[in-house]
Amino acid sequence: MPPSQRFNRGNMGMEELVQRVLSSGAKAALIVTLHKGNPGVLRVIYPDGSERVRLKIESAALRREVLPRRKIRIERINSLTIPPAASLQTSRLADQLGEILDVPVEEIHHLQSMGPDGRGAVDIRLTDLYGGRTLWTHHYAEDGVEIGPRIRIAAARWNYDGG
Repeated sequence: MPPSQRFNRGNMGMEELVQRVLSSGAKAALIVTLHKGNPGVLRVIYPDGSERVRLKIESAALRREVLPRRKIRIERINSLTIPPAASLQTSRLADQLGEILDVPVEEIHHLQSMGPDGRGAVDIRLTDLYGGRTLWTHHYAEDGVEIGPRIRIAAARWNYDGG
């Protein structure tokens, strides 16, 4: 996700991670924990050390699994969208991501391709699934094709008081 930096946390403790977030000037760190070798939980940690969002990942498909033959370089986020009347979970997740990524959340029915103006850009789309789940997808802005990753969120926990 542009303009993020990816790094392996390894044995880095939370205090070290918070210091890295502070020194980098980032708004937050997204930590993906593994469960049986697959993504299990996505945590959003802020520079003050608080965890405001914890997402239980039901499944995830990497970009190379969603669109294996297409190599696309993503340089910017074009949009972050949700459908009108999205669930509370989907809306709150969109608001949180929008804040972190400095991208406004738009309510639209369907994504529109941008043509050549969308080259190098991604549209992030959050939609509701059955059973209170949220689907988080990435689409190439130039032609609207889903490029991945595709993440199915089973549940979200919100904690705005930092505890």
